[in-house]
Amino acid sequence: MSEYASKAISMRAKSLPDVCNLSIGEPEFGPPEHLVDRVLTDDLTRTTLLDALNRYEYSAGSAELRQAIADWYRRRYGMVVDPDTEIIVTHGGVEAIALALLSVTNDGDPVAITDPSYMLYERSVATLGRRPVSFRRPAADREFEALIGDDASFARDFGAARAVIVNSPENPTGYMLTAEEWGLLGDIATRNDAWIIHDEVYDTMAFDRPHLPARSVEAVGDRAIMINSCSKKFGTPGLRIGWMVARRDLIEVAKKAHDYLYLGVNILFERIALRMLQDPQNEQWFAGNNARLRERRNTAIRTLTPEQGFSWNRAPKGGMFLLPDVAALHDRLPDPLRDAGRSVGAAVASYLIDERQVAVVPGEVYGPSVDRHVRLVLCGDEKTFRLAVERLARPLPAR
Repeated sequence: MSEYASKAISMRAKSLPDVCNLSIGEPEFGPPEHLVDRVLTDDLTRTTLLDALNRYEYSAGSAELRQAIADWYRRRYGMVVDPDTEIIVTHGGVEAIALALLSVTNDGDPVAITDPSYMLYERSVATLGRRPVSFRRPAADREFEALIGDDASFARDFGAARAVIVNSPENPTGYMLTAEEWGLLGDIATRNDAWIIHDEVYDTMAFDRPHLPARSVEAVGDRAIMINSCSKKFGTPGLRIGWMVARRDLIEVAKKAHDYLYLGVNILFERIALRMLQDPQNEQWFAGNNARLRERRNTAIRTLTPEQGFSWNRAPKGGMFLLPDVAALHDRLPDPLRDAGRSVGAAVASYLIDERQVAVVPGEVYGPSVDRHVRLVLCGDEKTFRLAVERLARPLPAR
């Protein structure tokens, strides 16, 4: 399977008109419909266009947007973030991850990543000349607690790492850390002068646990660098506006790297992000999306049972993805199909798109520990999701 399997599968799915595409995380919700006309009339004018075209944005982003981001954390989580010194606006969350790594690590430094995790982390670390160190994380109700408790080498090896990247809620599992787990990571980071990079882009999609920004946990505090963006929560992946929250000295380093590599963000897009973050109807809109995602999760788990070849050792606690184990389905495939991929998940993904017209991503993309799994998205349109579940629920192939 290629390194960009999810994009390759999605492109193939789009070329096949009858395929239900559950392979790529592009939310069908968003931007909020009630804001679209306001954006068109107030934010995309001749004046704003010329202003955006005729100047570079300030290194840290507009003061108004940084204030709105600070207000976001105060309003939702009771956090105090200084908009002038602790926030930088970035070209999406991906740039923010790169800036975080550049701010706290040097060439050749080890960076801890858990398996499974979003595939971009390992590639970003390696591309920047750092050394990714992977830790296999067991499926459990408290996965990081189990990792730290079961793996005696974790605290030692993590202590040698300059940073750990944690996604909560997580792509692909939907796992969310508890306050106690953040505390355990914070204690290890403090003892070893290491950093926690918290990718929280799915922060508004919490089902069974409250979302906790790492910096809000006392044992973590300023040891955390937080990554966020508008892409997922507002259903605007093309907007490319994200941000990084960190202590002042790290933001100063990040601003320099941002200038050297990227320069300012798109000023027109900043205005749209500002409009969305300040919208008083946000919480109501997020709640509606959350209810829809939670119901789809429950429908999939209730419908796709071991009788259809699916098992659920990791039911998502948040986010917008499912990661079922499909080993039982793989066992029932004819020999040529069973050998179609280099892993169980890859073979099943190939079978599903060819035989059931459903596109999913092989679990191996997210780490070897989940190579018996496939990833499905919850965030597509309702008709596609329901038809896909119906197709996935067909009886197992005859032996």
